[in-house]
Amino acid sequence: MGNRIRTISVICCGCLLFILTGWINLHGDDGNPSSSIKPVSATSRNAYHRSADRSLFMGARACLDCHRSEFASWLSTEHFNNTINRFELDKDTIAKRYLEKHGSLDRCYQCHAAPKQKRFGRKFVETGTSCESCHGASGGEGGWLNRHAVYGPNTTHLEQETPQHFQNRIDFCDQAGMIRPGRQYLMAKQCMSCHLIGDPELISEDIGHPVSFDKFELLPYLNGEVRHNFHLNQRNNAKSPTLDTLRRGLSPTQRQRVYMIVEQLAKIEVAFNYLANLPNEEAFEERYADELIGIVEDGADFLDEYVEVLLEPDDSDVPPLNEAAVESLTIVLEEFEKFDDLDEPTRAAAADSARIVSKAANQFMTVMGDGSKLEALDIFFEDFGDPVGDILQP
Repeated sequence: MGNRIRTISVICCGCLLFILTGWINLHGDDGNPSSSIKPVSATSRNAYHRSADRSLFMGARACLDCHRSEFASWLSTEHFNNTINRFELDKDTIAKRYLEKHGSLDRCYQCHAAPKQKRFGRKFVETGTSCESCHGASGGEGGWLNRHAVYGPNTTHLEQETPQHFQNRIDFCDQAGMIRPGRQYLMAKQCMSCHLIGDPELISEDIGHPVSFDKFELLPYLNGEVRHNFHLNQRNNAKSPTLDTLRRGLSPTQRQRVYMIVEQLAKIEVAFNYLANLPNEEAFEERYADELIGIVEDGADFLDEYVEVLLEPDDSDVPPLNEAAVESLTIVLEEFEKFDDLDEPTRAAAADSARIVSKAANQFMTVMGDGSKLEALDIFFEDFGDPVGDILQP
């Protein structure tokens, strides 16, 4: 009897998810603003997407077979709900002002929806910030969708995968543009590319989109509503991504330490890239340029504090790091000072700074990416407060 009840429950859950997926799409057509959406510009949204080709976006339902609980978790988040069907174009909103000025909602879709393309070229957008908005477009002949969870020939299970096959699979997925949990810095940049806004058309005075979201901090969201770590157990939302934990052995605390650092590095690099993509040098005189520079300064202030604690921990039982260990972070701080000291900042200088920060961040991940030597940062955990939103536990 118990098995029968469980079977019925699984069927009911599957039916519910099927029904829910039936209304998660908004289809562009004649007369619908979504029909005018253009391919995403790498400079107007972010430079980290594999491609702006909307035919490579498969949509959330492509993930449903293997990620049922993750899908259900997504349906309860602001990433799903804060979308184009809530733009309220009948009121004086940012979206309405943008639509009236530019005749489409292209810029809105780039962060509030996932672009897709059906057969015969028909274009539409999937409601919400979806799986591929965060993890990268997965389709196409060279896409990662059909490769990322294949552990070997035929029915090879996860625990049977050889080290060489694993490495080949991961290399392929990385080349295909997959932004997976093991690539923490890339994940942080993907988050920042939408939670910081660098598009002058959006943040101009007549549209009024904020440059950044003052309440956005990465860890409270990763520990809160966007936590969806079910892959090894669909009934348990683990504290860390389960496959990455299995492969690398990082504890949730170690991952949080790394994210504390990479959040600031990503914030700085993305802001520098947005400064580099301003329409002209005169734009540095505008309010939004000042705000972007302020974001860089804010990230540098956090890094400076973290470096100080790593070199001289508050807890005498925690071993200090030497200057060579935090060299990548001091490079970023020096780069900020160099840019900040310019009499007239330029787009070329911002682009150079972004490249230097990116290189330093990757150096940090190579040396400190397991978080084991960052124990001194644990004193900051209480500053982040409670996780944001509800955590789904099926």
